[in-house]
Amino acid sequence: MASGKKNKKTTQVSDLTIEAVMGADGVLSEQVEGYAPREAQIEMANEVAELIEQQETLLAEAGTGTGKTFAYLVPALLSGKKVIVSTATKTLQEQLVQKDLPMLYKVCGIKGKPQLLKGRDNYICPQRLEITETVEQHSKEDWKKLELIRDWVEEKTLSGDRAELSEIPEADPIWRKTCARLEFCQAADCSSDLGCFYPEQKQKAQETQVLVVNHHLFCADLALREQGFGELLPEAEIYIFDEAHQLPDIAAQFLGFSISRSQLDELIRDIVSAQKAEAPESQTISDQAHLFGEQVKLLSETLGKWEKRWTWEQLETQAAFQQQLKRLIQSLTQLTDNLKKLSERGKQIASVHKRAKEFLEQLNDWRTEASENKIRWVESSMGRFRLFLTPLNVSGPFSRQREAIGGAWLFTSATLSVRNNFDYFAKRLGLNDAKTANWLSPFDYRTQGVIYHPIGLPEPKDPRYIKICLRAAWPLLKASDGRAFLLFTSHRALQEAREILKEHWHGTLLVQGEQPKSTLLQRFREVDAPILLGTSSFWEGVDVKGEALKLVVIDRIPFAPPDDPIVQAREEFLKEKGLNAFVHFQLPEAVIAMKQGAGRLIRDVNDRGVLMLCDPRLSSKGYGKTIGDSLPPFSWVYSPQDALKLLDNTAD
Repeated sequence: MASGKKNKKTTQVSDLTIEAVMGADGVLSEQVEGYAPREAQIEMANEVAELIEQQETLLAEAGTGTGKTFAYLVPALLSGKKVIVSTATKTLQEQLVQKDLPMLYKVCGIKGKPQLLKGRDNYICPQRLEITETVEQHSKEDWKKLELIRDWVEEKTLSGDRAELSEIPEADPIWRKTCARLEFCQAADCSSDLGCFYPEQKQKAQETQVLVVNHHLFCADLALREQGFGELLPEAEIYIFDEAHQLPDIAAQFLGFSISRSQLDELIRDIVSAQKAEAPESQTISDQAHLFGEQVKLLSETLGKWEKRWTWEQLETQAAFQQQLKRLIQSLTQLTDNLKKLSERGKQIASVHKRAKEFLEQLNDWRTEASENKIRWVESSMGRFRLFLTPLNVSGPFSRQREAIGGAWLFTSATLSVRNNFDYFAKRLGLNDAKTANWLSPFDYRTQGVIYHPIGLPEPKDPRYIKICLRAAWPLLKASDGRAFLLFTSHRALQEAREILKEHWHGTLLVQGEQPKSTLLQRFREVDAPILLGTSSFWEGVDVKGEALKLVVIDRIPFAPPDDPIVQAREEFLKEKGLNAFVHFQLPEAVIAMKQGAGRLIRDVNDRGVLMLCDPRLSSKGYGKTIGDSLPPFSWVYSPQDALKLLDNTAD
């Protein structure tokens, strides 16, 4: 996102107006079957056009069914300016690049095509593939995978994107050995002239009018710029963030860092491989790598084998952990120094030296960091661990980079506000000067569904809570013949519900984690009497329309767990500033998450169903009204008979 000239047009400016494209007699109505003009969509498009003209910042909440995608794409395309669209999910990326944008390019008469750019680890590196094939020893199974990759590179792919290679699992170590890792590319001085795919994709990203990325890549670019290390993305004049409610948490990941045992173990394996290939006489390097591996193992043992999250304050008094962390850093220091002496021997050693040096710097930072805005914490389980350094507030760096980059910035989602107030989201990203706008969903929630809030349920801390919630939901599950999402705030609650339902439910029980998300959703649409049990990843980005989904049950208000180190640190951070942590953090987070979960039910003008909210605090606590007022305007009912009336009316 290098700054520079901001008025350069990347394509021809279209003579079409928004009305000429999206209006009743517009080209979309004429050429796209099923398209119908929507007042809110056209209003939002005009607001985005004004934003682009004035180079301002807008926070836009657009309810489900508004058609916000076309509302921002059409004015962006018609402007002729360079656009970066950032999303949170692969599903939306694919919809934009494969469907929406090609169609809009065509009907608007705009030349060219959109481009999708991913992080470099998603692309194959021909040089690393050759090294892996010729230097390393592999199992028979891994040789089969390498043959698949080689055939794909030579005969099939034009982009080098691993998404084309479904035969190789996403987390497969073979892909990690052959992808375009940054440190190797820097050591190899790669370019498209060498047949590398990633530089070619970056060049295409420079040339296209509309570049689609995800929030992770955008935030990685932001972090590099903040550190003064250059940029990953090209210059643009319009920045659009769809699914923007996820952006603050993703930005925090990249403006901090994490180090896992898996990453350190992988480094050790790669050092041994590099030594054998490029410095076979320097056996000392491999010996030191193995000794470092022992220190990694011993650090893991100090944390125990049970799943736990540790704050720095808890670990600060753990003498065994502190001593072992010091030994680990000393071992890595010696290893890094010796790798430096050999770094001229070849690309692989140069690459592992760079990684070792970066891990050493991060471990030292983690051990000594004392900023009030950054917290140190650890996640450990069954011999694995991950060390985190996480900023509590990203508003400073985000606002600095937004100002430096310039241009027009749009942040949009169905869930940005709390009771139509955008302050919480705006403050998290330093967007206090932004305009705000809210377009309600065109759905008729009063006739399309109800919220059923059963009376008499115990408090969520009651050990019988999940069993009693399922008992209350049972008449509705039978009346809808399944076709239900049961959304939980914890894996423990999900597993408890699974154990109960597998003994009693006559239909198909689908459980998050037992199959890939896309497979579960496809089966949900196809099988008889399905009930899908999910946690956080199923609360948003899931779109099941029509008769397939009639009931959504949410077990409790999705407050963040109080023993989470980040939650504890954010609450303490706010208290020190004289702010109420519940009002300024826990409640707005819960409202946004609840709005996402509630949004799973009605996805189309013809959908009908019941949203069952179990948590008694929605009616017994004052903050329950704040949550209820932020949800879609369903009618609330309190008896199963009233909820069953709607399900009976929608029965096949």
